[in-house]
Amino acid sequence: MSWEHFVLGTADPAAVRAAAGDPAGSAMLAACRALLTELGRDPGNVDEDRVQASYPGAQTLRLPGSGLVVAVGELNILADYFSRPADVENAPARYLLPILQSVRAWNITELRRISRLPPGPRPRLTGALTYPGFGSMAEILEGFQIARLGSRCGIPPWERFPAVVARNAGHFAPFSWYRWQHFHLAARELIGEAASRDRGEREALRTRARVYAGYADHFLQDSFAAGHLINKTQVMQWYAEWLAGSRFPVPHRDQLAALTVRAQPHLHGPGYYRPQPAGDGTGRLLPARDPGTPPVTDPQTAFEAATDEERILASGVKGIDYPERTVAFARYRTLLASSVAQYSAGVLHGYFNKHSLVVSAGQDGRTYRLWGDWSMLAGAEGAFRAAQAAALSRQAITELLERGETGISSRTIFELFPDHVEQDGALLSLPGWHEGHLRERCLTGFFRMRSTQAMRAALTVAFRRLAVPSPDSEPDARGAGPAPPPGRSPVSR
Repeated sequence: MSWEHFVLGTADPAAVRAAAGDPAGSAMLAACRALLTELGRDPGNVDEDRVQASYPGAQTLRLPGSGLVVAVGELNILADYFSRPADVENAPARYLLPILQSVRAWNITELRRISRLPPGPRPRLTGALTYPGFGSMAEILEGFQIARLGSRCGIPPWERFPAVVARNAGHFAPFSWYRWQHFHLAARELIGEAASRDRGEREALRTRARVYAGYADHFLQDSFAAGHLINKTQVMQWYAEWLAGSRFPVPHRDQLAALTVRAQPHLHGPGYYRPQPAGDGTGRLLPARDPGTPPVTDPQTAFEAATDEERILASGVKGIDYPERTVAFARYRTLLASSVAQYSAGVLHGYFNKHSLVVSAGQDGRTYRLWGDWSMLAGAEGAFRAAQAAALSRQAITELLERGETGISSRTIFELFPDHVEQDGALLSLPGWHEGHLRERCLTGFFRMRSTQAMRAALTVAFRRLAVPSPDSEPDARGAGPAPPPGRSPVSR
């Protein structure tokens, strides 16, 4: 999901709805292509004033670390490639420019396809890698080339593209709801802090706030993709359970078998489905906390904790004492590094993005059909709902930057997230859908498909590990980490 992020971060919701009905005649899609072309033509010398004059409503900013000018919609994309907003803000041009130019070229190509235009020549943008323009091979080549780019630029193995993908359960509901809210509220706080600083510090903080807000909106947009309504970690735990009962040769079978939902019930964040008000007057919602349960977070957030003890606690692993939890945490890293386990979630992600879900926000909310990556414009209402939430998030930040206040609370936006799925005529909560229909379908269908089993065999032979998930991974995992294997990325963004 790349061009979708750009469109949702750039366009008016009404224009997105119109494009879903008639993409071939969409002036909005044409303007998005033109804006990407303008930004990519001479990326080191972009005139922001000219861009904004030529594309009214387009929001751009210059990133401090690289000096490159990006559109806000492009900031929304970059959360797929960087672990934290500070990494986007400070990334050097030698690393960011090839990623940015490659994504631009790829998105121009895809937007032409969606608009039903003749393919035309592949865009040749300065500094771009070679993977855009190869059609279905693009995602495969992307993984290889960006991993190699990270190695050339001295990016640590645990911060290279495959490792970011390995930890990306925060891009899937319910974790995505809170990762959006956390960084969106951090952006609001930075704007407030900037008001009391001198001019130099004030502008730096305001720029940082915009980076944080743009990064945050990626997770908001993911929350409106059908394939992102699966709980990635829970699906991987189910697959570990299914593999334990099979005779297939699987790397680290014994370690994966110790991470089933029954053995480690908190890894997938069951309390995150039940938001509770924080009571701080900001509109913030927090996960429900049952007595005695750890404050589990998504893998990326867990690994951002300052100490080993805090990371173990945040991961949600359980054990009778600290040594036992340390062992469980090592197994958790193995799960994240397992290309086989990661691929299991990729199967569901691809299926539901392609086939859609009927969803609602709340038990009594109006239902609508939601599509996903590569198919967002297949349904007008789902595309509009996603664009509407994204526009509210941008508007709140814009009003705070311009006036110092906004009437749009984070809770107002949070409550738009789809959290129910229609199944066999009944509207089920996301956890209810997972624990009943989805689990059964995984164990008897998705995991048994010939294509899934063939890919498991290929991964077992060629790619035992997807990546190095953290600096403290096992000694034999400290290499550069392989790129995603042949086929679609193990878990697409």
